[in-house]
Amino acid sequence: MVPTLGSVTTSARMNIRTGAPSTTAPVVGKVPAGTVLTVRGVVHGDDVLGNADWYAGIDDTFFWSGATYGFEPQTTSGAGGPLAVHRRPNGTIRPLSDAEIRSVFGNVTHTEKPRGRVELDPAWVAANIVEADTPLLASVGYPKLSLHRKAAQAFLRVLDAIAAAGLTDRLITCDGTFVPRHKGWDPNRTLSSHTWGIAIDLNAQWNGYGTEPAALGAHGSVRELVALFEAEGFAWGGYFEPETVRDGMHFELARLSQT
Repeated sequence: MVPTLGSVTTSARMNIRTGAPSTTAPVVGKVPAGTVLTVRGVVHGDDVLGNADWYAGIDDTFFWSGATYGFEPQTTSGAGGPLAVHRRPNGTIRPLSDAEIRSVFGNVTHTEKPRGRVELDPAWVAANIVEADTPLLASVGYPKLSLHRKAAQAFLRVLDAIAAAGLTDRLITCDGTFVPRHKGWDPNRTLSSHTWGIAIDLNAQWNGYGTEPAALGAHGSVRELVALFEAEGFAWGGYFEPETVRDGMHFELARLSQT
């Protein structure tokens, strides 16, 4: 495989296959024309209409390149600068460590509250958390999102990209952004990235914590959105390991620089 990080848009209804770039490989999903798919690399597979180039996608999936268009390389952020992120060997974006989050977004101080919640210094909140207008999410109860001031524009660019790609129907529920708390609501763990207002949970009902996220093309799936979030430097919780902490609803900004 030739590593080629980016995304493409389907030009026709397409089978997503697993295991091999082959027309006989098992079909794990079907997506309509206009779907944005994440590309991890280019591979040589079965010849279809004289074209044997296939794309390797997420989660050991493959799809024929001949039914796609508009490859967008995953090299720059929407702000025009390089993506300063940590990547795993397979190209997916790894979240920032607790120390890195504090370095980029501020070293919060907090008071412990019941059931894993925390209360932040009000002065820090006033200086760093803003309300961003998000009309795209108004139909699911979030006409505004509470976000870190350094992260707000990245979130808004992702929402614009979702609208431009015709994927608004994938946004079924929004389940929070700025929620000061520990990871998993467990006071023995470090603070969640939601504490800084740099994360969002989408379609929680179909992408529960510690479970396998909804399959590509299935009702409630957010997999179609992963490439758009990654283009802005967001890490997807569906890639978290081990499986017990997998969090398919969760996207968090993971750029070391917000300039």
